[in-house]
Amino acid sequence: MIRKNLKNIVFFFISVFVLNSCGMDAVYYLYAPTSTYNVPTITSANYSNPSANYETAYCSFKTQQQSNAQYTSDDSPYQFLGTAIYYRIYNNYETMNSDISAISTKISSTNEADAATYIIETKKYQPLRASGTSNDPLIPANKTDTNDTVYIRLTNYQSEEMFSARILVGDGCESGSGGTNYGVPLRNVTENYNFDFGRKQGSENKKVIPQSGDADVTISSTAKASGVWYVALYAIGVGRDESFTTSYSNALHLGAVAISENDENN
Repeated sequence: MIRKNLKNIVFFFISVFVLNSCGMDAVYYLYAPTSTYNVPTITSANYSNPSANYETAYCSFKTQQQSNAQYTSDDSPYQFLGTAIYYRIYNNYETMNSDISAISTKISSTNEADAATYIIETKKYQPLRASGTSNDPLIPANKTDTNDTVYIRLTNYQSEEMFSARILVGDGCESGSGGTNYGVPLRNVTENYNFDFGRKQGSENKKVIPQSGDADVTISSTAKASGVWYVALYAIGVGRDESFTTSYSNALHLGAVAISENDENN
Protein backbone atom coordinates (compact mmCIF):
# COMPACT_ATOMS: atom_id res chain seq x y z
CA MET A 1 0.00 0.00 0.00
CA ILE A 2 1.35 3.39 -0.96
CA ARG A 3 0.86 6.35 1.36
CA LYS A 4 2.11 9.90 1.20
CA ASN A 5 4.42 10.92 3.99
CA LEU A 6 5.20 14.57 3.37
CA LYS A 7 6.05 15.51 6.96
CA ASN A 8 9.12 13.32 7.43
CA ILE A 9 10.89 13.82 4.11
CA VAL A 10 13.49 16.46 3.31
CA PHE A 11 12.29 18.07 0.08
CA PHE A 12 15.55 18.12 -1.86
CA PHE A 13 13.68 16.15 -4.47
CA ILE A 14 10.44 16.85 -6.18
CA SER A 15 7.63 14.41 -5.52
CA VAL A 16 7.67 11.96 -2.62
CA PHE A 17 5.81 8.73 -2.02
CA VAL A 18 6.17 6.12 0.71
CA LEU A 19 5.58 2.39 0.19
CA ASN A 20 4.60 0.55 3.37
CA SER A 21 5.52 -3.11 2.92
CA CYS A 22 6.24 -5.43 5.86
CA GLY A 23 7.06 -2.41 7.99
CA MET A 24 9.66 -1.04 5.53
CA ASP A 25 9.34 2.36 3.83
CA ALA A 26 10.50 2.84 0.23
CA VAL A 27 10.80 6.42 -1.00
CA TYR A 28 10.19 7.48 -4.61
CA TYR A 29 11.48 10.75 -6.04
CA LEU A 30 10.00 12.20 -9.23
CA TYR A 31 12.38 14.60 -10.92
CA ALA A 32 11.20 17.72 -12.75
CA PRO A 33 12.50 19.10 -16.05
CA THR A 34 15.40 21.45 -15.30
CA SER A 35 17.03 22.53 -18.57
CA THR A 36 15.77 25.30 -20.85
CA TYR A 37 17.17 26.55 -24.17
CA ASN A 38 14.88 29.52 -24.83
CA VAL A 39 12.60 31.24 -22.30
CA PRO A 40 10.55 34.09 -23.83
CA THR A 41 9.54 36.89 -21.45
CA ILE A 42 7.00 39.72 -21.40
CA THR A 43 8.25 43.08 -20.14
CA SER A 44 7.22 46.74 -20.18
CA ALA A 45 9.31 47.08 -23.34
CA ASN A 46 7.67 44.37 -25.45
CA TYR A 47 4.13 43.78 -24.13
CA SER A 48 2.21 45.76 -26.76
CA ASN A 49 3.74 44.59 -30.05
CA PRO A 50 3.96 40.77 -30.20
CA SER A 51 5.10 40.57 -33.83
CA ALA A 52 8.25 42.52 -33.00
CA ASN A 53 9.52 39.46 -31.11
CA TYR A 54 8.33 36.70 -33.44
CA GLU A 55 11.79 35.18 -33.86
CA THR A 56 12.08 34.29 -30.18
CA ALA A 57 8.39 33.62 -29.44
CA TYR A 58 8.94 29.94 -28.60
CA CYS A 59 9.85 27.73 -25.64
CA SER A 60 12.37 24.89 -25.68
CA PHE A 61 13.56 22.59 -22.89
CA LYS A 62 14.60 19.06 -21.94
CA THR A 63 12.53 16.54 -20.00
CA GLN A 64 13.91 14.48 -17.11
CA GLN A 65 13.26 11.09 -18.65
CA GLN A 66 16.74 9.82 -17.74
CA SER A 67 16.50 10.69 -14.05
CA ASN A 68 13.05 9.09 -13.83
CA ALA A 69 14.00 5.98 -15.85
CA GLN A 70 13.73 3.70 -12.82
CA TYR A 71 9.98 4.38 -12.83
CA THR A 72 9.34 3.26 -16.40
CA SER A 73 10.04 -0.45 -15.95
CA ASP A 74 7.01 -2.74 -16.02
CA ASP A 75 7.66 -4.03 -12.49
CA SER A 76 7.98 -0.61 -10.83
CA PRO A 77 5.16 0.02 -8.32
CA TYR A 78 5.40 3.72 -9.18
CA GLN A 79 5.24 4.83 -12.81
CA PHE A 80 6.62 7.95 -14.48
CA LEU A 81 4.01 8.78 -17.13
CA GLY A 82 5.78 11.65 -18.85
CA THR A 83 5.84 15.44 -18.98
CA ALA A 84 2.78 17.69 -19.17
CA ILE A 85 2.76 21.30 -20.36
CA TYR A 86 0.44 23.65 -18.48
CA TYR A 87 -0.57 27.12 -19.71
CA ARG A 88 -2.82 30.06 -18.88
CA ILE A 89 -3.97 33.06 -20.91
CA TYR A 90 -4.06 36.59 -19.44
CA ASN A 91 -5.23 39.97 -20.74
CA ASN A 92 -2.79 41.86 -18.49
CA TYR A 93 0.89 40.98 -18.43
CA GLU A 94 1.34 42.51 -14.97
CA THR A 95 -1.27 40.11 -13.57
CA MET A 96 0.52 37.26 -15.32
CA ASN A 97 3.90 38.34 -13.96
CA SER A 98 2.42 38.52 -10.46
CA ASP A 99 1.23 34.92 -10.81
CA ILE A 100 4.60 33.86 -12.20
CA SER A 101 6.31 35.43 -9.18
CA ALA A 102 3.99 33.61 -6.77
CA ILE A 103 4.56 30.32 -8.60
CA SER A 104 8.34 30.88 -8.52
CA THR A 105 8.14 31.15 -4.74
CA LYS A 106 6.41 27.77 -4.62
CA ILE A 107 8.98 26.25 -6.98
CA SER A 108 11.83 27.47 -4.79
CA SER A 109 10.28 26.41 -1.48
CA THR A 110 11.43 23.40 0.53
CA ASN A 111 8.06 21.76 -0.09
CA GLU A 112 8.56 21.50 -3.85
CA ALA A 113 5.59 19.20 -4.32
CA ASP A 114 3.31 22.19 -3.66
CA ALA A 115 4.26 24.02 -6.87
CA ALA A 116 2.31 21.84 -9.30
CA THR A 117 -0.73 21.78 -7.01
CA TYR A 118 -0.63 25.57 -6.83
CA ILE A 119 -0.34 25.89 -10.63
CA ILE A 120 -3.09 23.40 -11.44
CA GLU A 121 -5.58 23.75 -8.58
CA THR A 122 -5.10 27.33 -7.35
CA LYS A 123 -4.12 29.22 -10.51
CA LYS A 124 -6.17 26.91 -12.75
CA TYR A 125 -3.55 26.36 -15.44
CA GLN A 126 -4.71 23.97 -18.16
CA PRO A 127 -2.88 21.12 -19.95
CA LEU A 128 -1.67 22.05 -23.42
CA ARG A 129 -2.84 19.72 -26.20
CA ALA A 130 -1.67 19.17 -29.78
CA SER A 131 -3.50 18.50 -33.05
CA GLY A 132 -1.43 15.46 -33.96
CA THR A 133 -1.67 13.41 -30.78
CA SER A 134 -3.98 12.52 -27.91
CA ASN A 135 -1.10 11.85 -25.52
CA ASP A 136 -1.82 12.47 -21.84
CA PRO A 137 0.55 13.72 -20.59
CA LEU A 138 1.58 15.48 -23.79
CA ILE A 139 5.18 14.16 -23.77
CA PRO A 140 4.90 10.49 -22.71
CA ALA A 141 7.67 8.64 -20.93
CA ASN A 142 9.86 6.52 -23.18
CA LYS A 143 11.94 3.40 -22.68
CA THR A 144 15.21 4.81 -24.07
CA ASP A 145 16.36 6.42 -20.80
CA THR A 146 17.31 9.59 -22.68
CA ASN A 147 15.88 13.05 -22.11
CA ASP A 148 13.57 14.43 -24.79
CA THR A 149 14.12 17.88 -26.25
CA VAL A 150 10.84 19.77 -26.68
CA TYR A 151 10.12 22.85 -28.84
CA ILE A 152 6.80 24.75 -28.58
CA ARG A 153 5.66 27.65 -30.77
CA LEU A 154 2.04 28.65 -30.14
CA THR A 155 1.43 30.95 -33.12
CA ASN A 156 2.17 31.46 -36.80
CA TYR A 157 4.19 34.27 -38.29
CA GLN A 158 3.29 34.80 -41.96
CA SER A 159 3.61 31.47 -43.84
CA GLU A 160 7.20 30.67 -42.96
CA GLU A 161 7.66 27.06 -41.85
CA MET A 162 10.42 28.04 -39.44
CA PHE A 163 7.97 30.29 -37.60
CA SER A 164 4.90 28.07 -37.80
CA ALA A 165 2.88 26.96 -34.77
CA ARG A 166 3.99 23.45 -33.79
CA ILE A 167 5.31 21.17 -31.07
CA LEU A 168 8.49 19.23 -31.85
CA VAL A 169 9.94 16.43 -29.73
CA GLY A 170 13.35 14.85 -30.31
CA ASP A 171 17.08 15.43 -30.53
CA GLY A 172 18.22 18.73 -32.00
CA CYS A 173 14.81 20.40 -32.21
CA GLU A 174 15.51 23.11 -29.62
CA SER A 175 15.68 25.83 -32.28
CA GLY A 176 12.69 24.68 -34.34
CA SER A 177 13.91 22.00 -36.73
CA GLY A 178 14.13 18.22 -36.50
CA GLY A 179 12.37 15.89 -34.10
CA THR A 180 8.84 14.52 -34.34
CA ASN A 181 6.08 17.02 -35.11
CA TYR A 182 3.17 16.64 -32.66
CA GLY A 183 1.12 19.17 -34.61
CA VAL A 184 -0.36 22.56 -33.73
CA PRO A 185 -0.63 23.52 -30.04
CA LEU A 186 -4.28 23.53 -28.92
CA ARG A 187 -6.11 25.11 -26.03
CA ASN A 188 -7.83 22.84 -23.53
CA VAL A 189 -11.34 23.99 -24.48
CA THR A 190 -14.37 22.29 -26.05
CA GLU A 191 -13.40 22.76 -29.69
CA ASN A 192 -9.90 22.31 -31.02
CA TYR A 193 -9.09 26.00 -30.87
CA ASN A 194 -5.48 27.10 -31.32
CA PHE A 195 -3.62 30.21 -30.15
CA ASP A 196 -3.83 32.19 -33.41
CA PHE A 197 -6.30 34.70 -32.00
CA GLY A 198 -5.86 36.96 -35.04
CA ARG A 199 -6.79 34.26 -37.57
CA LYS A 200 -10.09 32.58 -38.37
CA GLN A 201 -10.48 29.07 -37.01
CA GLY A 202 -12.97 26.54 -35.68
CA SER A 203 -16.17 25.14 -37.17
CA GLU A 204 -17.57 28.63 -37.78
CA ASN A 205 -14.37 29.86 -39.44
CA LYS A 206 -14.11 32.99 -37.32
CA LYS A 207 -11.67 34.55 -34.91
CA VAL A 208 -11.80 32.82 -31.53
CA ILE A 209 -10.86 35.39 -28.90
CA PRO A 210 -10.32 34.35 -25.26
CA GLN A 211 -13.34 35.24 -23.12
CA SER A 212 -14.13 35.73 -19.48
CA GLY A 213 -15.39 32.36 -18.24
CA ASP A 214 -13.06 30.29 -20.43
CA ALA A 215 -11.37 27.69 -18.24
CA ASP A 216 -7.92 28.75 -19.44
CA VAL A 217 -8.31 32.55 -19.19
CA THR A 218 -7.65 35.10 -16.42
CA ILE A 219 -9.35 38.43 -17.11
CA SER A 220 -8.26 41.56 -15.25
CA SER A 221 -10.54 44.58 -15.05
CA THR A 222 -8.21 46.50 -17.36
CA ALA A 223 -6.36 45.02 -20.32
CA LYS A 224 -2.74 46.13 -20.54
CA ALA A 225 -2.82 46.57 -24.33
CA SER A 226 -5.96 46.46 -26.45
CA GLY A 227 -6.38 43.09 -28.13
CA VAL A 228 -3.12 41.62 -26.80
CA TRP A 229 -3.07 38.40 -24.77
CA TYR A 230 -0.28 36.80 -22.75
CA VAL A 231 0.34 33.09 -22.29
CA ALA A 232 2.55 31.62 -19.56
CA LEU A 233 3.72 27.98 -19.72
CA TYR A 234 5.17 25.39 -17.33
CA ALA A 235 6.51 21.84 -17.73
CA ILE A 236 5.66 19.32 -15.01
CA GLY A 237 6.57 15.64 -14.64
CA VAL A 238 3.60 13.32 -14.03
CA GLY A 239 3.57 10.03 -12.12
CA ARG A 240 1.09 7.48 -10.82
CA ASP A 241 1.15 5.01 -7.94
CA GLU A 242 -0.38 1.54 -7.58
CA SER A 243 -3.68 3.00 -6.46
CA PHE A 244 -3.79 5.09 -9.68
CA THR A 245 -3.29 8.32 -7.75
CA THR A 246 -1.70 10.95 -9.99
CA SER A 247 1.18 13.00 -8.63
CA TYR A 248 3.40 15.74 -9.99
CA SER A 249 7.01 16.85 -9.91
CA ASN A 250 8.15 20.37 -9.27
CA ALA A 251 7.52 22.77 -12.16
CA LEU A 252 9.80 24.37 -14.74
CA HIS A 253 8.84 27.81 -16.04
CA LEU A 254 9.07 27.76 -19.84
CA GLY A 255 8.41 31.47 -20.38
CA ALA A 256 5.57 33.63 -21.69
CA VAL A 257 4.57 34.99 -25.09
CA ALA A 258 2.30 37.81 -26.28
CA ILE A 259 -0.36 37.21 -28.94
CA SER A 260 -2.37 39.93 -30.71
CA GLU A 261 -5.96 39.35 -31.85
CA ASN A 262 -5.50 42.33 -34.21
CA ASP A 263 -2.73 40.76 -36.27
CA GLU A 264 -2.53 37.43 -38.12
CA ASN A 265 1.21 37.30 -37.53
CA ASN A 266 2.56 36.72 -34.03
